[in-house]
Amino acid sequence: MRQLVGGNTSVTAYYDEANANKIHIFSSSNSDGIVAATVGLMEINQSDKPGVEIYSEIIMDQRGHDERISNVLSTIAFCVMKDCWNVAPGVVFHDVVRMYVPGTELPHVMFTAPFQWNTMSKLSLSAKTIYPLVAIPISEAEAKVAGANAGQDLEAIWVKQSTDVLDWGRKSAA
Repeated sequence: MRQLVGGNTSVTAYYDEANANKIHIFSSSNSDGIVAATVGLMEINQSDKPGVEIYSEIIMDQRGHDERISNVLSTIAFCVMKDCWNVAPGVVFHDVVRMYVPGTELPHVMFTAPFQWNTMSKLSLSAKTIYPLVAIPISEAEAKVAGANAGQDLEAIWVKQSTDVLDWGRKSAA
């Protein structure tokens, strides 16, 4: 990831409220903004089907330099680790952005394939195949659209309107 995004990088441990669970967050900052990614979430099988293994890491990308991106990302990771929430393209986690950015118009996140980097759709590490996903902040109206058709309708709206989904201060596209 460091070679892919460059910039000033760091890895920081984040703990849940009880200090019982920990996730590492990779962060890279450059003049365009911040990229953050979970480190170690791939240890949790995301599949509900017996005999099928699906592993993922979560990435967030932001134009701007709001350090709360790592807090949002660690909360997403704890939802997966502790509460067994599954991530997949089109899945929405409600209110995880609002927890750290109270007045935001984009309080939820939807997961999508990493559109920024063509080589990141699937990675092989050791004996595992990892499917990275990008968590994109979305509005209430966008969450409703995302609820149908695994987020594909919302992604089509974004493409049609040339929506900059990396701008956390943007207006809703729906």
